[in-house]
Amino acid sequence: MFPPFLIPALVAYFLLALAGLLDKILLNTVIVSPRAYAFYIGALSLLAVVILPFDVVSIPQATILLAALASGLTGVYALWAFFGALKAHEASRVITAVGALVPIFTLLLGILFLNEQWRFSQLLAFALLVLGGALVSYEESVGRLYTPELFNHAVRAAALFAVSFTLLRFVFLSGAFFDGFFWTRMGNVLGALTIIVIPENFRRILWATKKAPKKGFPFFLLNQVLGGAGAVLQNYSVFLGSAALVGALQGVQYALLLLLVVLLSRYFPQLKEEFSRRAVLQKGLAVVAIIVGLAVLAVE
Repeated sequence: MFPPFLIPALVAYFLLALAGLLDKILLNTVIVSPRAYAFYIGALSLLAVVILPFDVVSIPQATILLAALASGLTGVYALWAFFGALKAHEASRVITAVGALVPIFTLLLGILFLNEQWRFSQLLAFALLVLGGALVSYEESVGRLYTPELFNHAVRAAALFAVSFTLLRFVFLSGAFFDGFFWTRMGNVLGALTIIVIPENFRRILWATKKAPKKGFPFFLLNQVLGGAGAVLQNYSVFLGSAALVGALQGVQYALLLLLVVLLSRYFPQLKEEFSRRAVLQKGLAVVAIIVGLAVLAVE
């Protein structure tokens, strides 16, 4: 029997894989500043106010409200760190490096602070999914799992994402989905405000905005639609199940991303992936580990 969070999580990561490709293209052609990109994504979360007239949002107790705002704020800074890494490194390596570390950090935080209990089948699926994500991050040129620069970028982004996901799970364990979703979006807005109130950030964001070509704006909007829909489904998956397992499923995002890169790298050299025989074998093994992990999770 499929766990309830699996289908929405898989759809979420398909949409996020598409958004990840657009992120890489935009960061190398249109968006010249990762902090500007993170700011605008956080600011666009204000659109969540459209659900207010439907009377599905209430003000939770103070602890839940603070956790939701902190989750959203931390998520914006995680995006800043992530986009900085994405601008400097291969799309598949960044996404899967962060994807390998986020569930590990989230698992530890969940056990320590949320008292989560895991069955053996879940742990096995978790390990296979994380292994699949980690395999692809191996750098042939230096013979180790991560270059120091990629490792530093990945750890910073993954730690922030893990804190954000753990807080989100705490919020969802204590309240309704729409309450958690809305107030974490307001936390995103708060995160965007904390970025732009710093004069140096304001100047850089203004400069990046002026420099960005107008022809890239439709692609930015498309990316936000894809990323926003993926984020909603990812949040809903966390609402239904373990934040760490949902995070581990980011390996699926890599498998989809790899397929998309193979199809599109010819037309978008910004994706700059390597396809040596060893890299293909390595990434193929990663996909196999991910598929087996999904199978274990689906029948557990």
